[in-house]
Amino acid sequence: MQILNRRRFVGQLVAGAAAAAACGITATCLRAGEQAVVVGGGPAGAAAALALRMARPNAPVLLVERDPSRLGRAEAAPFDRPAAGPDLDALRRAGVGVVLDDVVDLDWRAARLSLFSGRSLAFDRLLLAPGTAAVEEPIPGLDTVARHLWPAAWGSAREARRLKAQLAALPETGHVVLRLPDVPSHPDAALDRALQLAALLDRTRPRGRLTILDASAGTDLAERFQSAFAAQGLRTATEWRTVSNGGTVLRVDAGRGLLETNAGPVHADVVNFVTRQGAGRIARTAGLVDASEWCPTDAAGRSTQRPEAIILGDARKQARRNVAEALLSARAAASLLGLA
Repeated sequence: MQILNRRRFVGQLVAGAAAAAACGITATCLRAGEQAVVVGGGPAGAAAALALRMARPNAPVLLVERDPSRLGRAEAAPFDRPAAGPDLDALRRAGVGVVLDDVVDLDWRAARLSLFSGRSLAFDRLLLAPGTAAVEEPIPGLDTVARHLWPAAWGSAREARRLKAQLAALPETGHVVLRLPDVPSHPDAALDRALQLAALLDRTRPRGRLTILDASAGTDLAERFQSAFAAQGLRTATEWRTVSNGGTVLRVDAGRGLLETNAGPVHADVVNFVTRQGAGRIARTAGLVDASEWCPTDAAGRSTQRPEAIILGDARKQARRNVAEALLSARAAASLLGLA
């Protein structure tokens, strides 16, 4: 999994913006006075905003992001997905207007965004980097209490802290279970999570054990884990269960630390229950997702549900969902606007 510090990340954004300008972004992409609005301040959204500013400095570019910490965090928190991004000053120095607010609705006919604060924004070009969000799964017992007791810590710093505290209190012979969903949204991050947990137990609870319940099919995560586990010299007692031998969770009882699987019950002291993911809420609100809960697009990122929208980053249906891919999506979008 690729983790970038701020200096390297901003450098890649600038390089990406220059590449986008070279491969097709021209003065025709945004005429003077036309406003581009980018929703989402992650790697893809920031790269696209900077590319547009470099290509056409006289066209206003606004970046809307609800979480100011997302624009300033340089490294991933423990047990969190990497979410590197330039800080507010870096974006503003580039001439990108930053709006710290949440988009709650989108009026395609009027070409306006409604914000949580009650304000609205007009746009001539709209690029969305809505990221990902948890999708409800019909697993009996997986309610609000269970999700609190068994944090996913997947894009939530608060949940990451809670998981870290639970692991710190783990008994010497404690059992940790990592549950991975049937459709892994970030396979590299899932693999890294399993290795993080194994390394933590190896270092702090050598008599503890780790079980990975992997509900996905047709992936090579188990093989990749075993290879990396051996290469790191880890000795944690570990079992990776796939769909054929108990990787599917059928029901849960968080109060008892119980997961019923297709191969019988599993009891745990700490459960890191990673939930199924889909495109972020605004993508669903705006009608940009299909039955898969992701945003179908063409190769350049133009939505097949709404051709006037360009989708960036992780929310795209076929995305590989890592930082490098996010930057590539921004370049493709910039090139698309250059040809418009």
